Amino acid sequence: MVSHLLNTIRNVVGVTGNVISLFLFLSPVPTFAQIWKKNSVEQFSPAPYLATLINCMVWVIYGLPMVHPNSTLVVTNSAKAVA
Repeated sequence: MVSHLLNTIRNVVGVTGNVISLFLFLSPVPTFAQIWKKNSVEQFSPAPYLATLINCMVWVIYGLPMVHPNSTLVVTNSAKAVA
């Protein structure tokens, strides 16, 4: 009973983490839309976007099956790194 409850909690926390991660990933979309409209990057710094890319790539390595079995980190973060 306890292991079933623990598994359920892990799944809920995992799904919640992926949803939150998706929203954080989509947060710069208004900035990208503004850059697209004006055809200029103006004073926007590329540093946060490069840091996000590096972060996603590190999580992809961490989520590889040989490092962390039964993980969805590879799917979520590889999609973010590619996009």
